[in-house]
Amino acid sequence: MVAYAYMRKSVARQDDPHNSAEAQEAAVRAMAARYGDTEGLVLLSDWNVSGRKGRDKRPGYDALWQAIEAGQVSALYSYSMSRLARSVVELLKLFEVCAGRHIPIRLEADVIDTSTASGRMIAGILAQVAAFEADVHGERLRAALAAKSARGERIGTVAFYGDKPGEDTEAVLAAFTDAGSFSGAAKLLNERGIRPRGSRRGWWPSSVAVVVRRIDPSLPALRPTRGYAAGGTDFTLARLLKCPTCGTALTGTRDRDGRRVRYSCRLGTSLPHPRISVTESHILPAIVAEVAHLRTPEQIETETGNPAERAGLDARRLRIIDMYDGGLIDRSDRDRRLAAVTDELQRLDARSVVLAVPAVDWTRPPHALNAVLRALFGRIELDPATFQPLPTGYVWTVPEWRA
Repeated sequence: MVAYAYMRKSVARQDDPHNSAEAQEAAVRAMAARYGDTEGLVLLSDWNVSGRKGRDKRPGYDALWQAIEAGQVSALYSYSMSRLARSVVELLKLFEVCAGRHIPIRLEADVIDTSTASGRMIAGILAQVAAFEADVHGERLRAALAAKSARGERIGTVAFYGDKPGEDTEAVLAAFTDAGSFSGAAKLLNERGIRPRGSRRGWWPSSVAVVVRRIDPSLPALRPTRGYAAGGTDFTLARLLKCPTCGTALTGTRDRDGRRVRYSCRLGTSLPHPRISVTESHILPAIVAEVAHLRTPEQIETETGNPAERAGLDARRLRIIDMYDGGLIDRSDRDRRLAAVTDELQRLDARSVVLAVPAVDWTRPPHALNAVLRALFGRIELDPATFQPLPTGYVWTVPEWRA
């Protein structure tokens, strides 16, 4: 271990007799000599660099920290506190680390030696000053936020779509004017190569609605169609089918008379798809035939979670994704909210009971039949062109059930 000396000045001038390179070097060498640290003294410096900058902007200061962390420093010399750093917080951090490693800090102009009681007292005063500055900053920040809230200004750093370079709200509004609908505008924007923020799949009708309604709040909000709660168990094949083109879960909807059920891809109106929907009557016979090969189990496990609660969580998940696509929340906020929804869904999945199922009764209500089918199938993969189940696309939860 050897002694280190650090020197710095924001603007190095030859006509400055006090803080010039020569003056600082002479001062630290003389001080080191008084303490017997002349042999092997390592001189580090940063010239024409502000003391407010961090380690990454000050090579000499970074080298000093690396030596401290490596246990190579026996003592630290400098001309003054302002030469070490202009930030009280940074100074306090340096003082604390050196104190923990029993490295005395000795400053010529400020007459500080942390190996003495008075030097440690000054270090304590610096800690109080840093805490005071943090409290004052917090009070000012809270007052500023309260003033912005009273004026109705947006609080936070998340920018709306259009606030960042390359984001064209006029193009979004033009697409909506040309198409006359949110879904049509999403399709036009994707065809025109205009990218949304944070979405690899392109524009969704809901993300277009967020941007357009922010420009013109008088426009009606985008409302989901009947049966839009994709994860709801009110449909026989709910949560079993995924779009073979983009992988989005197919959404079950009913006609007005409630007789015909259709499963559709939510992105089908905004992204190119060979086919976007299939009726339940078109796909169900193939699934019935596949289940006929089932080696019927005496008992299976099925969840008992409230279907309405699950549908609400799925709708909440979709809203979070829409808010992120529309620029209303950032990635970390999106991930945090989605994680909470996932935890709730897992909690529902954990509720299970053992049911005796002597055979699959296709006359049962859709929600009851869906519970049985999801206990048998993990998923059913579809052909992109016909939307018929692929022969090898049946993924069973228990392979042995397949005869």
